[in-house]
Amino acid sequence: MTAHILLPKLYASNPATMSKAVITELLRKELGFEGVVITDDLTMGAIAKHNTVGQAAVKSVFAGSDILLIAHHQPKAKEAIEALGKAVADGVISEERINESVYRILALKKKYKLDEKQNQSSTLEEINQKIDEVVRKYF
Repeated sequence: MTAHILLPKLYASNPATMSKAVITELLRKELGFEGVVITDDLTMGAIAKHNTVGQAAVKSVFAGSDILLIAHHQPKAKEAIEALGKAVADGVISEERINESVYRILALKKKYKLDEKQNQSSTLEEINQKIDEVVRKYF
């Protein structure tokens, strides 16, 4: 999981979550990491203060992230999906780049024997209801 920290000696303009220098060059090429890269929540203040969720999503995927965490905000998740679709259609992000992420995610799912059948019993509403129950109980 990437963090929303600035690493000025590597890339001063964006935090690590949106930095190709950090994710692709350092993590993947120099350190040889071949696994799935997940962002921290793109709705957090450090990101949202300077970017829309759509902009952050595009920058993060372009930088090399595979899974984008957008917590608690279904409309913002939709915004990110739409922005990514537009970025691919406009040639900002290549289909090849998207496919790299898809293959890494599929490899991870295969490693842990995960498939859609295991997830069919829960809807988003059910999951959110369980989260609300836990929050009410402990907070």
